[in-house]
Amino acid sequence: MHVFWDKGYEATSLSDLLDAMGIARQSLYDTFGDKHALFLEALDRYETHRLDQLQSCLETAPSVTRAFRDMFEGLVDESEAVKRRGCMGVSAVVELAPHDPELARSIAARQRGLEALFFRALERAREKGELPPSKDTRALARFFVGALQGLRVAATADPKSAALRDMARVTLQVLE
Repeated sequence: MHVFWDKGYEATSLSDLLDAMGIARQSLYDTFGDKHALFLEALDRYETHRLDQLQSCLETAPSVTRAFRDMFEGLVDESEAVKRRGCMGVSAVVELAPHDPELARSIAARQRGLEALFFRALERAREKGELPPSKDTRALARFFVGALQGLRVAATADPKSAALRDMARVTLQVLE
């Protein structure tokens, strides 16, 4: 997973993968099938871990609005190295989705899963009075998915930018 995350799909050679995993070529083929199948499995592992982190944040924060604040401000406060590495999912979309329908379907399903997670949290926030009843929680959930992805891309390109904090602050204003 880390080799693909660091180098991307195309720039990762079979030798890179074999060295990182400490296995022979035939073992890779016997276990995963091919490089593409291994990449999809690595991406699934990455996305599952990220979704679990976000779900934990939404469930353990004192409020849903605080959880969203923690998510976005936490991203801005990450180290430069972490921000430069970017999001493996976003990188995969940019690199492969235009010509890899299987990957595009997988990522789209993950985005819908993240949207559903955000939607449920925002519905809870509205029920608890944290959000005005007039807020469209479905639209907000979709907006937060896009805002999170956009902030990740911006942080990858310019991790020291003061604009990142402004982007997070303005994004969070939709909860007011």
